[in-house]
Amino acid sequence: MKKRLFFNLTLLLVSVLFLSTSFAQQTPQWHLPEGVTERIGKGWLSDLQYSPDGTQLAVASSIGVWIYDVQTYQEVALFPEEADTVSAMAYSPDGKTLASGSWSQIRLWDIATGTNIQTIPGRYIRSIAFSPDGSMLASAGYDATIRLWDVATGAEIRPFIGHTDWINSVVFSPDGGTLASGSWDQTVRLWDVATGTNTQTLTGHTSLVRTVAFSPDGVMLASADYDAVIRLWDTGTGTQIKTLTEHTSIIYDVAFSPDGSILASGSEDDTVRLWDVATGAHTRTITGHTADVYRVTFSPDGHTLASGAWDATIRLWDVATGAQIKTITGHADLVLSVAFTPDDRPLVGRSWDKTIRMWNTETGQLQHILFGHTDDVDVVVFSPDGSTVASGSQDDTVRLWNVDTGTHLKTLVGHSAYLISIAFSPDGKMLASGSEDDNIRLWDVATGARMGTFYGHTAGVEGIAFSPDGRTLASGSRDDSIRVWDIATSEELQTITQHTDDVIAVAFSPDGKTLASGSDDDTIRLWDVATSDELQTISGHDSGILSVVFSPDGGTLASGSWDQTVRLWNTETGEHIKTLTGHTSGVRSVAFNSDGMILASGGSDGTVLLWEGVVPMPPEEPTQLAEDVNGDGMVNIQDLVLVASQFDESGEDGADVNGDGVVNIIDLVKVAGAFGTEAAAPSAHPQALAMLTATDVQQWLTQARGLNLTDATSLKGIIFLEHLLTALTPKETALLPNYPNPFNPETWIPYQLRTPAEVRVSIYNQRGVPVREISLGHQTAGQYISRTRAAYWDGRNEIGELVASGIYFYTLTAADFTATRKMVIGK
Repeated sequence: MKKRLFFNLTLLLVSVLFLSTSFAQQTPQWHLPEGVTERIGKGWLSDLQYSPDGTQLAVASSIGVWIYDVQTYQEVALFPEEADTVSAMAYSPDGKTLASGSWSQIRLWDIATGTNIQTIPGRYIRSIAFSPDGSMLASAGYDATIRLWDVATGAEIRPFIGHTDWINSVVFSPDGGTLASGSWDQTVRLWDVATGTNTQTLTGHTSLVRTVAFSPDGVMLASADYDAVIRLWDTGTGTQIKTLTEHTSIIYDVAFSPDGSILASGSEDDTVRLWDVATGAHTRTITGHTADVYRVTFSPDGHTLASGAWDATIRLWDVATGAQIKTITGHADLVLSVAFTPDDRPLVGRSWDKTIRMWNTETGQLQHILFGHTDDVDVVVFSPDGSTVASGSQDDTVRLWNVDTGTHLKTLVGHSAYLISIAFSPDGKMLASGSEDDNIRLWDVATGARMGTFYGHTAGVEGIAFSPDGRTLASGSRDDSIRVWDIATSEELQTITQHTDDVIAVAFSPDGKTLASGSDDDTIRLWDVATSDELQTISGHDSGILSVVFSPDGGTLASGSWDQTVRLWNTETGEHIKTLTGHTSGVRSVAFNSDGMILASGGSDGTVLLWEGVVPMPPEEPTQLAEDVNGDGMVNIQDLVLVASQFDESGEDGADVNGDGVVNIIDLVKVAGAFGTEAAAPSAHPQALAMLTATDVQQWLTQARGLNLTDATSLKGIIFLEHLLTALTPKETALLPNYPNPFNPETWIPYQLRTPAEVRVSIYNQRGVPVREISLGHQTAGQYISRTRAAYWDGRNEIGELVASGIYFYTLTAADFTATRKMVIGK
């Protein structure tokens, strides 16, 4: 089906994409990835700021920084972040430069030309700020360190060390002499910029400090925390002046008006509040957002306040009256599901404001807003005939809605925890729902009556799918298993347990003979439905699999992953066909249209990408390098590991790169030497941290040096191995911040070892009472950061009970090294 015909259909988007109220004004499509015919959504919001002259509003999102013209509020530029979410940004004081910070770097952009003029390495940036003279840039993030950079050269001037946990916010005083920072360690710290000295530590917050801001005259500092408290401090004495307490939930951001008389705050309670700075009185509550207000900023003239929220809108307010002036839409929340209706109408779904929105794309008008859920909507699907939408929510219910009218039809109540997965039977008469209560329930769509409950899983049911004949149901769970059920009897027919981590997605082939499963163990597996035999194990993604779907002819499987890619696979051979890149965060859902010519992918970056003509794939000329051992079109760490795993094997083998009949160190050196050629992947080191150890590489180097190789390729390979060894050998043993944090119900605890050691992780509650001890045994020197190598805690004590919400401490013991950090369980 051609693109034009596809987009001329009258369709309904059930979505959090809160697109503009008229599709006549199309989002500019800068930097569309190769093969993408359309991008829906501008990414989810993370920051916003007016330019110093007030003519522009910059909005940081998961795909880059958008620049809006304040006169028209139309997008005039996009500074893209190709691989990571932009988590923070700042204008230089002269308005000529924009800095954007992400999980991996800081970029400086020339506003006039859109040129990337400087790239500064950085990790997990949460806040950046220019000095008042524009010569320096401060950055802070998850490593508990503030770093000061020279803007002209990109060189690091000095670190500011003292915080003991993540730093959420950093800001210069108006005179440039002081830095203020707010941290998860519940403190605000003031620093001398010239020396890096911690001059004052402001204590009083009883929870994580989320944001800090200087008043325009620099005599006052505002800080806000997760306990919904704003504190005003005298910067000269460090004493607390006032406490502001009208908010009812987490305060994400505060900002002083240009004249310093008003303080604005944005909160998880969905409101913006204005305060009289002189008296501390709460003067106005601004409502309109339908989800957490994440950022607030005043225009330079102080007349307008801009706020950004997780309802995917930016709203502009008249400061004097509190009236809403403008709503900027087009940004998005996470996109957790995409699907096509029978007539090829796309569906995208999820909302953090508890609603579902339905759009008519022929007229561009918002057709329906569906109210009823009392918590986040996590999943939505069309019935096979396209007349009904089912939605699953964290309010533990499933709701059915009429697509044409938006009428609420039924509420299906029975689960005791929030919904993760739902699916219609092929005839549309039944609905299956999977939940965090570990159960699957079957519902009669016409009556809403419960038809059966499938018990057996011991963790949340992440994926469910009906077979094409409607007789069986497959389910995947965080208990690492796949189960196949008889619909008529509720009997468990098969249990498949070969996956080694959570099974997130399942899908039947169109003929019903094959079942595909995607797991957090980074593999896709194909199963014979009749026998449960494993047909294929498909590897290639660098992280967990979030979604799988068969093409209509069954010949191709598409998969989406946390590694930000969509990959296409031959279902007969398991061979990799193509990798589709363009998302800047995990790909949560993939769907083919009816003829397989269009593929839709929805990401955690808040965008849906539409790919045209991806299947069938034309045959490609064989251009595979001998060093491309796994044949994926790239020479990278995976090829290196494959060669190492087959050392000393003889005969015809793809790992025998030089064709001498045996796989040995020479083959490995040749693969390493091919890195950076036409088919190479230059970003090899991050993969190496998860797949290799320093001990492995040291042994390879010793063998390679002993061969006295002199050809250019071999010498290049040895140099690469030397660099790889350096990257894999930490300079110091360290305990790193756990992730996610706060978490529920599980977390990973990363660490690194400078030397081999026996490793143990001990977990304590706030009273210092031991909760759990995790013995990791003898570990070699190296990085233990990825989910497959970091320590794992499932939130349970030594006897298997889930522990209560609250603050806990974890201690790493490795030889004579010991360190302790804090983590939070929230339920």
